[in-house]
Amino acid sequence: MNQNLTQIFNRDMDQLHAFMTESEEYKELRKEKPVILFLSIGYLDKRATVLTVKENSFQRAWKRLYNRGISLMKQEYSCLKVDWVTSIEQHSLLSFINIMTKTKKNYFRQGISFDENFSHAFLEQEINGNAMIQIDKDTKRGYLNEKNIQSYIRNHRPHLKQLDFNKVSSVITFTTKGYFLENQQLYALKEGPRDNGRRDTALDAAAVKAMIASGLNYLAKMNKAAGQFTYGYFSCFDKEIQFYNLLRHASTLYAMIEALEITQDKEAIPAIERGLEYLLKGLHVDKKQGTAYVVDGVEQDQLEVKLGANAAAILAFTKYTDVFQNDRYLQVAQQLANGICQLQQENGGFHHVLHYPSFELKDAFRIVYYDGEAAFALLRLYQLDKNEKWMKTVEKAFDYFIANEYWKNHDHWLSYCTEELTRYKPLRKYFQFGLQNVQAKLDFIYHRITTYPTFLELTLAAYNMIQRMKETEHRTLLAEFDEKKLQDTIHKRAEYQRNGYFYPELAMYYKNPSRILGSFFIRHHSFRSRIDDVEHYLSGYCRYFVHMRAESRLFK
Repeated sequence: MNQNLTQIFNRDMDQLHAFMTESEEYKELRKEKPVILFLSIGYLDKRATVLTVKENSFQRAWKRLYNRGISLMKQEYSCLKVDWVTSIEQHSLLSFINIMTKTKKNYFRQGISFDENFSHAFLEQEINGNAMIQIDKDTKRGYLNEKNIQSYIRNHRPHLKQLDFNKVSSVITFTTKGYFLENQQLYALKEGPRDNGRRDTALDAAAVKAMIASGLNYLAKMNKAAGQFTYGYFSCFDKEIQFYNLLRHASTLYAMIEALEITQDKEAIPAIERGLEYLLKGLHVDKKQGTAYVVDGVEQDQLEVKLGANAAAILAFTKYTDVFQNDRYLQVAQQLANGICQLQQENGGFHHVLHYPSFELKDAFRIVYYDGEAAFALLRLYQLDKNEKWMKTVEKAFDYFIANEYWKNHDHWLSYCTEELTRYKPLRKYFQFGLQNVQAKLDFIYHRITTYPTFLELTLAAYNMIQRMKETEHRTLLAEFDEKKLQDTIHKRAEYQRNGYFYPELAMYYKNPSRILGSFFIRHHSFRSRIDDVEHYLSGYCRYFVHMRAESRLFK
């Protein structure tokens, strides 16, 4: 046993004990019998070690938990977390299978015990961080992954025997109230079916900026010496995603520059510039015609030219031009814009994908995101060079969007480009389109269980457009629009998206906490942390930060 670690553990546990017993919840929780506590000891290089005890009083449970924890003080830890079981419910096996089946993948937000003594009991974060519950692809039924559970017990539950599933006749689900300590900072954790286990702190200016800074830092670390990114990881088992996509490479750079504009973190600049140079190498440039295209793909016989990739590249290059006040990439952005114009059809719509190098049409339409992204990119370039060619291309595209009711797609890129277009062309038809793009979706966005980060982008762009609309004769369009509902939705999504952020109290349960700390993830995609996932969270929070500042919300 390490004497210094023992002293640190004593201090930290004393702080947690005082924090818990001084809380309002303690008055109620100490009345509960029995008392069931979990202690999670977190590390940066491996999953947390978790201990659990069950006693007839809090003090007896705490003493036993402390003794078990101190016996493990052989390696320096990064954080401690104590969970107090607040409620339990018993289920038959069939009932529990039905619960798993009805629950969205990775959205099971309660703990599970396989016995009444809570020896084989696991916190919600342990369950999801180790993929213990899965859905059968064929039957669509939920099931327990016995291999994952037994492996986890063997490696992260000291002195706990393997679970004999043949002896399990029922399952107990339980809820918890958590308390967390890291770097001498103490946090009460949230309860509830959607926020469980995440720190209960205000979403103020400092909190938003910290998430932006850590997300930017994560992406900078993911950028390699040659300028390419590591594409991402499935966080449960630290499995690298073996794929690449220049479209997402470019849009990630755009988000990084947005974040840099707020944080002024100069350490991210080399990664941004490496990434832009890598993007340049992926272009097909025809100097004679003055066009350029992003060539995406890995296999030689599957190379493509994509409307969305050209658009994302323009956004990255123009954002760099604007923020760094350096026009080194302006010409290539203009060549890429000419490429987009070449993809526009007589009716105003765009062809989406071409074969490369033949430039023959591959997909007239692939995904609606490409259209709004292309219009937005041209408008961002127009902001810099005021070339009417780009504006005319966008206006022609919008006639097509309106005629074909593109607002029904409720796409964030369409929201972006409508906001941008109305800066220059404050026409009624554009404002109406922008309202339609968000209005019918507000209820869905407000209540959506997934953290889906583009919702924050969509609603904020619409809000900004509306503020401009109020200064025009077209404000009458707002007569039947619930602006308060939009505002409430924006703040609800900004708060709820924190459930897609790897706070240390969550990251500690995954295979490689140091890899994912401070990044963002998509829960229903196996806690995937991919560069474009992080990108959209970043863009949304960057806009939210500006939104808060404009409203003087929570700013001193």
